Amino acid sequence: MYELIIIGAGPAGMTAAVYAARKKLNAVLISYDIGGQVLWTAGVENYMGYQFIEGPELMQKFQEQVKQFPIDMKTGGRVSNLSQIDGGFEVRTDKGESYRARAAIMATGKRPRQLNVPGEEKLRGRGVTYCAICDGPLFADENVAVIGGGNSALEAAEDM
Repeated sequence: MYELIIIGAGPAGMTAAVYAARKKLNAVLISYDIGGQVLWTAGVENYMGYQFIEGPELMQKFQEQVKQFPIDMKTGGRVSNLSQIDGGFEVRTDKGESYRARAAIMATGKRPRQLNVPGEEKLRGRGVTYCAICDGPLFADENVAVIGGGNSALEAAEDM
């Protein structure tokens, strides 16, 4: 039985792992992969300490920092179930693994809604982005399209 299960290995999950380790908690971090949505980001210009860093490089630095601590990292399987049990929580993965802990942190991040149009996958992070606040400045003085509806699209268009 761990003291803490952290589900997700993007920036939030990796940060939670460092804080857990510094508090000397017996913790396990479970994720299909390491990096989350940041892996799709060609360039990060709004992360303090770096004028510019590529998303995969930033997540590599996160991983190096986590590896300095005794955190069990279980990757390659997807969490298929999280349930409350006596004294805590149990996580099951699609690989048939099971982990128990007194507490759990869900740091599963987000995934943008895909358009499913030709070229979208190939151009993700190279012109196709999903965050006007994050990526808009990269396209200053360029013609852009905002695709979506409702308040979010209006705000994105206004930001651009």
